[in-house]
Order: sequence, then structure tokens, then C-alpha cells
Amino acid sequence: MWSYFKFEFKQFFTNKKNLAIYFLLAFATFFYVFKIAPTYNPIESVEYEEIEARYLTRQEFLDHMEGQDLNDVHPSVVYAIEIFKEVNPIDKKRLDALDEGDLKKYADVTRDWYYFTNSITYRNEAFSYNSKYFIKNNKYAEDDAFYAYLEQVVRYDTYSKADYELSLEIFEQRTALQTFERLLKGVLPIILIVCVLLLSIDIVKKDQRHRSILKGFPISDWKKLLVKMLVALLGSVGLFVPLIVGIFIIGLQSGFGNFNLPSPVYAAHLDWRVEGKFEMMILGTFLEQSLILLFTWFIVIINVVLLCSIIFRSEMVNFVVGLLLIFGENFYSSRYVGYFWDVQYYPTSYIQVGQIISKRRNFYYMNEHLDFTLGLQLLLGLAGVVILLMILISLNRRYKLIK
Repeated sequence: MWSYFKFEFKQFFTNKKNLAIYFLLAFATFFYVFKIAPTYNPIESVEYEEIEARYLTRQEFLDHMEGQDLNDVHPSVVYAIEIFKEVNPIDKKRLDALDEGDLKKYADVTRDWYYFTNSITYRNEAFSYNSKYFIKNNKYAEDDAFYAYLEQVVRYDTYSKADYELSLEIFEQRTALQTFERLLKGVLPIILIVCVLLLSIDIVKKDQRHRSILKGFPISDWKKLLVKMLVALLGSVGLFVPLIVGIFIIGLQSGFGNFNLPSPVYAAHLDWRVEGKFEMMILGTFLEQSLILLFTWFIVIINVVLLCSIIFRSEMVNFVVGLLLIFGENFYSSRYVGYFWDVQYYPTSYIQVGQIISKRRNFYYMNEHLDFTLGLQLLLGLAGVVILLMILISLNRRYKLIK
């Protein structure tokens, strides 16, 4: 068994196709680190000039209206005066905190600013969220901004009580660990899972090139398949090597952050429009759960490829079936569809790993049941069924690995 493991291990890591995948991922990582990460421009950023411009504009209006008879003015003007008198003192405190370099004070008053402005802006035609939310004709922009503001309330509330050093990079989620968090909520999980599919796609088919050597290993086919699964899993872990290097470089540029930073979780309720709120999760827990779910996806993909390989013996079939599993969510993915369908029972609903842990997917689907634990159970159950089928089929002489 050990000799066969060493043979498979060597074959996997000397495979030109696999080396090309590692190289491309490393290239993409370093391109992101040096070209994309430095230009990251968050919608919710700490912009002194922007805060000051809003404050001065409102204050000029308030000063102009001071002492005037408001009986004959439009009701919207009276409403604006009332709101500006509430929000301008908060913005003044934010500016003072930045002038003093007191980031804890800034976090404290900024929490209040997000809470107050969100309460007066959502579904209010008189006020609007940041225009950046409305790019690409996003018809759900107001809901997304509502979500983002509530998330910021929790983040800044945690910062205001932090026992670690704060920085503008932390506020804007530019640190290494926060960058990894943002990527896990984006396309990174799908990229890694597709890489795993490509790494393992020929792990059985390649045996046809070494028939005489492989016939010399006196172990059963099902044991060979388990060894292949283990080797592919180890190869999948290798995908994180360039990512770790990239995160380290970002850490040198913008700070590493720490595992106690906030990573808010949406408290999913069907009546979210009324009671939308977030609960606190530390970044370390978010990363731990995300990696567990991601690694479970690796196990599923590898075993699906192995099962298809012994049944169909075609790399193209492996590729198509793998892609259908990875992108299967797109066949039913739609805003608020979770209110009508039980999408929480589809394993494919858990492909957006970071959004599952943060429960942003719950907000997207309007479904309160999408959950890390349920997703893990479904994926492990699927992997278990596939492994069992793989072993049973491999016992049939018709499906021998080497004929």
C-alpha cells in the first residue's frame, strides 16, 4: 500500500497538467496581490474629505435656515432640518476623532452614524445610499446597502470595544486576513474547487499509460481508489501554498490583522425588512468554518470524479459532471427564491462558502435555514454515498481499473 501511495504521489506532482494548474494559480495570486489588492476601493471607506464635505454642506444649509420662519416652507425642508440636526453632530464627532487620531472614538460614533442613517434612508425617497451601490443597474441595490449598513454597525460596535490596535486598514478591511475573508465571500471558493476538479480529472485515466507497472501492485481496486482520493486531497491542500504566500505579502503591505476582528453574521429572519440585524462572529471562527466547508467540497468533487472515472472512463464526462455540480446552483439561483423553494436541502446551494458562513446567502435567498452545520451534513452525506458507490462498483470485475 505504501509503495502504491508513493507511486501515485509522484505521478500526481510530476503531472505536467497539474504543475500548470499550480503555476497559473500562483500567477493569478501574485497578479491579485500586486495589481488588484492595492487598488481595492471599498464602498464603505474612511474618507475624511467626503465626511467633511457632507458636514459643511449640511451646516451651511442649517445656518442659512437658522431664525427663518418655517411656517411657509415646504414640509420636506422642515424634515431636512430635523434630520440634519441629528446627523451633523455625529459627523462632527467623526471628523474630530480623525483629527485627534482617536480611532476607538471614531468607531464608536461611526457605529451610531450607520445605525441612524440606515434607519432614515431605507425605503425613503428623500434620502439615498451611496451611489456605488447602484452600479450595473442593480435593482436590489437598496436592499444590498441596507445589508451593508447593518453589517457596518456590528463591525464598528466591535471596534469601539476592541482590546487590539485599530487602523484605517482594519476599518476598510484591507489587512491580510480580512482580504482572505473578502475573497472567501467572493469567487475564490469556486476557483479552488474548479482547480481541484482539473487536478483530479485524469487520476484514473492516466493509469492506462502504466498498465504493466500498476499490475505489479498486489492491492485491490477499491484500495487503489482510496489512495488516489488521499493523494488528490493532499494535492488540493497544495493549492493553498501560493495563497498563503500572497496573504503574507498583503500582510507586509497593509498589516496582517488578527483572528479577533469582527466578521458579522446575518441573523436571518423572514421578516428581515423589519428586524434585519447581525450577530457577531470573530474572524478566526469565520475562516475555520469556511475552510472546513471548502475542504468538504474538495472531498465531494474528488470522489465524484473517481466514481465517474470508473463508470465512464472519459475525462470529458468527468469535467462536465464536475462543472454541473459546481455551477448547479445557477439553474435555480434567484433573488428571494428561498422563500418559495427549500433550497437549503440542495448541496449545490452551499458552493458560495464564505456567503454561507456569513449568512449573506440567507439574505440573498430570503431563507433562514441555510446553515454551516446543515451544509456540512449534506456534503458529507453526499461524499459518503459516492464513496460507497465507488467501492461497490469497483468490486465488479467489469469495472476493473486496469483491463
